[in-house]
Amino acid sequence: MGPFQPLGQPSAAKALRQVVFTDILAAATIFPKGYVKWTIATMFGWSGRAFATHATDPLPSTALYIVVTPDDFRMFAKSGWRQPPYEIGRWVRKTYRASVPTRGAFLKLDLDVERLGRLQVFAGLRRFRREVEPVFQLVVESASGPVV
Repeated sequence: MGPFQPLGQPSAAKALRQVVFTDILAAATIFPKGYVKWTIATMFGWSGRAFATHATDPLPSTALYIVVTPDDFRMFAKSGWRQPPYEIGRWVRKTYRASVPTRGAFLKLDLDVERLGRLQVFAGLRRFRREVEPVFQLVVESASGPVV
């Protein structure tokens, strides 16, 4: 990996090395809003899936990766066990809005991005996901302003 260790989760940076060919400043695994609802609904078979079909729209109902490079911020999803991640979107610095809500038990990131609109993603309980906070702060620092 070299002498430079990216901020955030090393496992996310390792998974993204096969598709990101520039320097990775920070990387983390995140989940879309509605992911827990979709996961619980799948336990009820086809009826549960019908109930939660659009729970995570416009994002896929899988774990996502967020990566910050020197030029932009990107979001990836992984469709299968041994499949490489695929890119959902790429946003150049200062072309999107982002903020991190300080309240609540979950570490969340609010985004307002082109093509996808307003999104909310979370990384898990704030207490146990301290390594993701610097990644979210880097995304917010490179944004044009807070989500209003």
